[in-house]
Amino acid sequence: MVYLDNAATTPMSEEVLGRVNESLRDYFANSGTPYKIGLDAKGLIEKSTESIARYLKIPSTHRIIFTSGGTESNNLFIKGLCFPNKKTAFLGLEHPSISETLAYFSQFENEALSLLPFQREGRLDLTSLAKLKDNRIKLLCLSHVNNELGTVNDPLKIISALAKESPQTKLFLDGVQAIGKTGVDPEMWKGLAGYSMSGHKIQGPKGIGLLVYDSKLVLNPQMHGGKQQFGVRSGTLPLPLILGLKTAIKHAVAQTEQTQNHLQNLCRHLTQGLQAMQDRIPELDFNFNSLVGVDITRQSPGIVNFSFPPVEGEVVLHHLEAKNIFVGLGSACSAQSKEPSKILMGIGLSEEQARCSLRISFSLNNTIEEVDKFLEAFGEAYQRLYPTFLQKAGHR
Repeated sequence: MVYLDNAATTPMSEEVLGRVNESLRDYFANSGTPYKIGLDAKGLIEKSTESIARYLKIPSTHRIIFTSGGTESNNLFIKGLCFPNKKTAFLGLEHPSISETLAYFSQFENEALSLLPFQREGRLDLTSLAKLKDNRIKLLCLSHVNNELGTVNDPLKIISALAKESPQTKLFLDGVQAIGKTGVDPEMWKGLAGYSMSGHKIQGPKGIGLLVYDSKLVLNPQMHGGKQQFGVRSGTLPLPLILGLKTAIKHAVAQTEQTQNHLQNLCRHLTQGLQAMQDRIPELDFNFNSLVGVDITRQSPGIVNFSFPPVEGEVVLHHLEAKNIFVGLGSACSAQSKEPSKILMGIGLSEEQARCSLRISFSLNNTIEEVDKFLEAFGEAYQRLYPTFLQKAGHR
């Protein structure tokens, strides 16, 4: 199998899987109970929290909340801080767990300010930040790394610009695609109100994520119950998943530089292979939607998105699947929708270009040989499908 959809999810590492299985067997007690095995479970959660804070250099000024994943973390922070009437802004290229949350606010006559006209290369143009002050924006919500394009919003540059242009606006970043690939600068925590992460994007378990937020802020809980986790997120804590997440974060952070170098090599090999293919196949006219050949402060090397009209990406995807090669169309959370990607259309692609796109996303597990297998299979699929789609295009 060739798996090239790591932005959707990653397989658990053997060490994480072993840690989860071990704890499922040995540490079953509820961490809220007062007897020894419950207190032992509570102690492991506390130690895991301390370890995660150390790995990510999270200061004591910020709290760590365990959630079910990135979607819950984004909802918990945005709704907890701003619902129903505090003003919010976003770029308009975010994951649905941000964009749909903000769309929900509009039902309460609280329309989020879209900065989409100020996107450049899929990231925020900092010249737009003066608009936040003019509109009395309480919270700016952005992707640290865009989940479909891989473009990077630099936290330190945004924090610095916000301090000058709109100091009353707080910054929240969706960091789900960043950990272990783009890296986390510890200086960013000083200016971040909140930050989200997800375990299954870094070879950890599904069903577990983090919200890191400034402890000076008051978040209204979205679930009510036993008042666990500072009363912000009630519910029995899943110790096995927490231990798996801690292990995954430890390795993701420790291997960041190695991962970056490896992903850059894979990305370079893929883009060069596609460009060479275009020379060999006259009818292939593709365009990179991700940035290529730029440094990691602007683009994560783990994601390459490209378009190749008139052949539709979903049809190519299933041709590749038949050869046991798995790639992505975009956000896995909206993959069942037949609508073209809002993110790709947001950066200026037509509906046809958006439909005729694939997202390749790498991990440390991928190899150059796997990229070559993809290139060969993609070229064959495109040539086989091109006449059919050309004919369809002619009848429109």
